[in-house]
Amino acid sequence: MNEVLAATTPGESALRSWLAHADFHDAWSTPLRNGALTPTEIFLRASRTAPAWIGWLMALRNWIVRQIGLKDVGSMSDATGKAADAYRIGDRLGIFTIMGLTANELLLGIDDSHLDVRVSVMKTGQGGAPKCVVSTIVLVHKWIGHVYMVPVGRIHPLVVKAMLRRAEI
Repeated sequence: MNEVLAATTPGESALRSWLAHADFHDAWSTPLRNGALTPTEIFLRASRTAPAWIGWLMALRNWIVRQIGLKDVGSMSDATGKAADAYRIGDRLGIFTIMGLTANELLLGIDDSHLDVRVSVMKTGQGGAPKCVVSTIVLVHKWIGHVYMVPVGRIHPLVVKAMLRRAEI
């Protein structure tokens, strides 16, 4: 199991400009045993080794939000199985759309009427011990987004930490 610690969003992350307006933000880091992994490979490994309870929570979330007219985003395991280097900006990756992609950062997003989510998977520590930092920022647009974030804001850190702990990275 990987050690996962609270972190700050790296200064070079595409998410830094969003921080001032974020309604929710967290960041978690873990050492990389394999510093050659790309951010996309890190995300795929974390998604593929996610505990079953995360899939159950996503299924419950999707059922609830369909009842009130919000978007069913699918499941974290919805990755197509393509090779990591075949993904491009605009492709779907699990529940997200790829919004940005560099050698050190994968920027994922979901835009909905009630809120926008951005997730950065960033490799850091060049010159030192390599690590991965996963940062999440949510911008809320409507009152329903604030209501939605009450449980999600508490559960989200548990999900990210569980995925990073189990990932073979």
